[in-house]
Amino acid sequence: MSNGTNQTRLSPRKKPGKLIAIILLLLVVFGATGVFSFNYFIGQMLEPVGDGDLVYVQIEEGAVISDVAELLTENGLIRDAFAFEMLAKKESTANQIQSGYYAFSPTESAQQILDRLVSGDVADATVTIPEGRNISEFAEILEEKNVCDAEAFIEETKKVAEYQKNYPILSSIPLTEKDGVSRTLEGYLFPDTYSFSPGVEPSAVVTAMLDRFVEVYDQELQKRTKDKGKTVDEIVIMASIVELETKLVEDKANAASVFYNRIAENMPLQSDITVDYARGEKTAVLTTEQTQFPSPYNTYINTGLPFGPICSFGETSLEAALYPAETKYLYFVADMNSGKIYFNETYEEHLEDVEKYMGN
Repeated sequence: MSNGTNQTRLSPRKKPGKLIAIILLLLVVFGATGVFSFNYFIGQMLEPVGDGDLVYVQIEEGAVISDVAELLTENGLIRDAFAFEMLAKKESTANQIQSGYYAFSPTESAQQILDRLVSGDVADATVTIPEGRNISEFAEILEEKNVCDAEAFIEETKKVAEYQKNYPILSSIPLTEKDGVSRTLEGYLFPDTYSFSPGVEPSAVVTAMLDRFVEVYDQELQKRTKDKGKTVDEIVIMASIVELETKLVEDKANAASVFYNRIAENMPLQSDITVDYARGEKTAVLTTEQTQFPSPYNTYINTGLPFGPICSFGETSLEAALYPAETKYLYFVADMNSGKIYFNETYEEHLEDVEKYMGN
């Protein structure tokens, strides 16, 4: 996993060295005055180091207090390892340090750092997954935020059969391949803002996103799906197409109606974005050759819905897929500048709008 933060793991322990010997000598030589000096010295060593950016450190499972103190010293977070150890032992918290990934500031005192280590106040990464992104794009975002490894996340999303056991809403996803292509959880990982501990297992990320999907695609919407004679998978696929084909909310219901009307007429959907997904790259305008790209996701060469969803969608696209407008539209074209969509019932009208809004 790529790491964009200053993360340090535990290094081998070092002996306290001459500092302890000097302090012990002071105690012997100066007696009570030495005790006062010792306490004053320890107090000074527990003060904040100073200003600076956040420093990320990983406390491993089973780490002892001396290792933790040394790690914090090496990272410029505390003034003295021995003083930190003494503080932890004085408060009987030396054995209560919790492992995890922490973000500390040099402005925090040793006491504040110790309190956070004991309470397990680990750092969380806030991740926003925008609507209209696919699993590969999710993976890049998660890795950039140090949540989990991108490739590991992608592999986790392939375990459809395992997740179907705990999420009945996934039951309509086919487990069989089509033209050598297998389904993943594409479309079912709801885009939202999440909070994860860095280095979390990919399964925890997938679970959180599926839980959110279930919240959005609630019992009422599932009933609407059945009333329409559709499966959840069919609605999810349609919603994903609507998401990427439309920029403005007011166009979504009409766009959904176009695709449903074309399916009813046994016409190919001819959605460019499905070809983009199949090819793995986005193109403003497809060439004739590109529209013939062999894939069960290509809606130029296949009729009906593509093999699966092409992205994760927002609630407005889901609503459009479930409640499309009642129209006779079979065509639409988007203004390349504004994103506004213009709908037509006939091919002749459509060609006029293509020339008007797309030119050559």
